[in-house]
Amino acid sequence: MSLETLRTGIVGSIDAVTPDSVTCDSHGGRFDEKELRRISAKAPAAFVAMLGFSDLKASGGDYEAVVSWGIFVVAKDIPKVSRDLVALSVVDVLARHVAGNTWGMDDVLGVPVGVRADNLFAASIDKIGVAMWAVTWRQHMRIGQAMPDDVLATLDLFSTFDAKFPVGADVPTAEDKVSLPQDGA
Repeated sequence: MSLETLRTGIVGSIDAVTPDSVTCDSHGGRFDEKELRRISAKAPAAFVAMLGFSDLKASGGDYEAVVSWGIFVVAKDIPKVSRDLVALSVVDVLARHVAGNTWGMDDVLGVPVGVRADNLFAASIDKIGVAMWAVTWRQHMRIGQAMPDDVLATLDLFSTFDAKFPVGADVPTAEDKVSLPQDGA
C-alpha cells in the first residue's frame, strides 16, 4: 500500500467522526504563515500530513516503517464560540479517535503510539484570526512492496551474472560470468 493510500484512508476515517462543518483533507506537511492564511478560509478544518518515517526495513518483499503522522487543526471564531474552543472540541474528538485506531487497513501493523496534542498558538497565528493545534503519533505500517507479487511471478530466475568492467584506457575490459546455483541443481 502506498503512503498516499494510507493517508487517504486516515482522512476518510477522521472525516467520518467529525461534524460536517469541519473540513477534512490531506496536506503536504507543516504550515508557514502564508500557507496558514491560504487554508484558513476552510476553517474549521483538520489536515492530515505524513511527517516522515523511520526504521524502514524489507520484510518478505514488502517495506515496513514506523510512520509519523500529524493532523493539523485550524479553527476560527464562530458566533458565540471562540476559535480556541472550536479547536479544542475538534482536537478532543480526533485525539480519542486516533488512539488505538488501525484505520480499517490491513497494511497498518500496529496501533498508534506516542499520541499527543500540541497547541501551536503564536502571536503570528493569532493575528491571522485562527487557532491551531497538532495531533501527532507514530504507527507501524507496511508502506509498499519492493515489487508487486504479480510482477515478481513473471520474472525468470536469476541464474547467471555477466559483468564487464572497464579498467582504463588502453587496457582490456575485465569480464566475468558467474553461474548461480539453483534449487535442485
